[in-house]
Amino acid sequence: MAKINLLDKSVFELIAAGEVIERPASVIKELVENSIDAGAKHITVEIKNGGSSFMRITDDGCGMAFDEIPTAFLRHATSKVRSADDLDRIFTLGFRGEALASVAAVSRVELLTKEAGAEMGGSFRISGGEIEEHERTGCPDGTTIIIRDLFYNVPARQKFLKKDITEGNQIQSLVDKLALAHPEIAFRFIRDNKCVRDTSGGGDYYSAIYSVFGKQFALSLIPVDFSLNGISVTGYISSPLFTRGNRSLQYFYVNGRCVKSLVCMTALEEGFRNSIMVGKFPACVLNLTMSPELCDVNVSPSKTEVRFAFDKNVFDVINFGVRNAIMNADSRRDVKLEKKEIPTGTADLRSPEKVLLDKAMKAVENAVPKFAPDEQKAADVPPPEPPKVFTVEHKPVITQAEAAPFRIKHEEAPFVQQQFTAPAKVTIDYDENDDDDDDENSEVTAESIASDNSFRYISNASFREKLQQENAAEISGITAAPVKPRLKVIGEVFETYIVCTCGNELIMIDKHAAHERINFEKRRTALITSSQLLAESIRVTLSAEQYAAVEEHTDLLADIGIDVILSDGGVCEITAAPSLFTGGAGAHDPADMLTRAADCLAAGDMNITAEIYGDFQHTRACKAAIKAHDNNTREELEALANEVWVDERIRFCPHGRPIMLKLTEYELEKYFSRIQ
Repeated sequence: MAKINLLDKSVFELIAAGEVIERPASVIKELVENSIDAGAKHITVEIKNGGSSFMRITDDGCGMAFDEIPTAFLRHATSKVRSADDLDRIFTLGFRGEALASVAAVSRVELLTKEAGAEMGGSFRISGGEIEEHERTGCPDGTTIIIRDLFYNVPARQKFLKKDITEGNQIQSLVDKLALAHPEIAFRFIRDNKCVRDTSGGGDYYSAIYSVFGKQFALSLIPVDFSLNGISVTGYISSPLFTRGNRSLQYFYVNGRCVKSLVCMTALEEGFRNSIMVGKFPACVLNLTMSPELCDVNVSPSKTEVRFAFDKNVFDVINFGVRNAIMNADSRRDVKLEKKEIPTGTADLRSPEKVLLDKAMKAVENAVPKFAPDEQKAADVPPPEPPKVFTVEHKPVITQAEAAPFRIKHEEAPFVQQQFTAPAKVTIDYDENDDDDDDENSEVTAESIASDNSFRYISNASFREKLQQENAAEISGITAAPVKPRLKVIGEVFETYIVCTCGNELIMIDKHAAHERINFEKRRTALITSSQLLAESIRVTLSAEQYAAVEEHTDLLADIGIDVILSDGGVCEITAAPSLFTGGAGAHDPADMLTRAADCLAAGDMNITAEIYGDFQHTRACKAAIKAHDNNTREELEALANEVWVDERIRFCPHGRPIMLKLTEYELEKYFSRIQ
């Protein structure tokens, strides 16, 4: 056996630095988080060559005392943690005391810092962990730190750095995430002597999002403000009409810290279930605020992962907050007509070759200097030869304009999303085991309505108020006025779209998508599952996470008709499965059903009914719905259109396609030049 030796300081510092510093973006993350913890209001990040050769972070924070500067570069030196109890109450972004020591071990660092009120600041230089300079100097309040030649003493790590543009993009993405998490701080990012990001620092989330992502993305956002069980979520989500093909625009923050969380991602997409197309993903900027005791941020050296004490509470607050925001938003698709100017004047009947030749000859004439007769004689230099004119090899194709002045198609109509007003903040604290008997003598009570999982994110007071109004109207014999005016059905186009008017709006409704959503909502609330014993039990081997989730929630599985017997070694035996799926054309594999349910439970999603029965409900609702090109009476169209109009849940079909399209009178008049 080889002799055990104690590693040299220079060696173990490089090993430790490798756990924290992966690339230039890692350096920026650690140092900017230190600036945020120092109370800075303005932070400037400047890089060159993707950060590999030069990085500078300047802030106006509290600064450091002159005598404490060398201590700050020692490993495990920090001002944010003093005892083990402090690890349960971490409010700062940094706390390990590894950032400065790790950066100094693999680069050349220069530091300028000064405390407010101090006469002089301090200058400090360190390279590869060795101190080179420490003296007093004049400098502004705050801290400026310069990092040069990253990984100069670790060629193996330097070799694996990506191209400068790739590393620069990583840093820019990181600065954007930090700017979104802290809108109260003004961030400036300078990349190769060019300022590419500059936020105001006004403290408004929407302004920060606008600065980072631009106008089009900002106008598609819906505000979220929701609280449940001591956890609150604020921020913005994208409209169901604005989706992406990946999850790259999903940003989650916990107490201002950007994190990666499968629970948050699953809860977000569960909140958008049946509102977006399959294979599309929503975008979001959501910040969770909770007690530090409920989350553990000391998971990895990079501090990008987090554990929650109660995954279900986190899942519920995001899920219900997203659903509540979508319900309060107007999700009708607006159409904006763009009027194209019709060219006037005499048409040019020359051939394309002739037009191009004339333009080239005019350019030649303008390029040749014109001399007077006397000046031409005096000139010794002959005039320049005209350039050669190239012939046209590819002739442009001229197509005849369509006879119709304009056409409106769903795929061609540009989309302009309304900017949604922020809904009133909803705060709910409920106990699943708490029963309220105030209205136990009523046939239909608020609690009986709210017992459905789809309404758990709406307070019981809302249902009580609505029922009291309905009961008062019935007692007085007066019919309550409708919340919305009824639609006036004009007719039907292409035997597919219902054309209606309401006030100054022209509404078009896809009758198949609308009827499909109505059927889906009715079947979802009326679904009754029954368990069918299997002739032979089915053995399924699960992972440790899946097995633990199934063991903890066997009652939920039994509620949807799946009975299991747990065995050692992660093996489950399915003895019964839902009768709807055990035979016939809709038969499903019980093992696949159990695996899907276990994945949901392991991710903290308790709504396994939607996961198991979702496809079944979609299929049944689609088959029973009105089809395009069906002949329907005016009464049927009116009934369908008004049911869609008054029910806020019916804005998208179960597959996520929009149901309604709106065109305002203003847009029509503007198109026909009735107004300017």
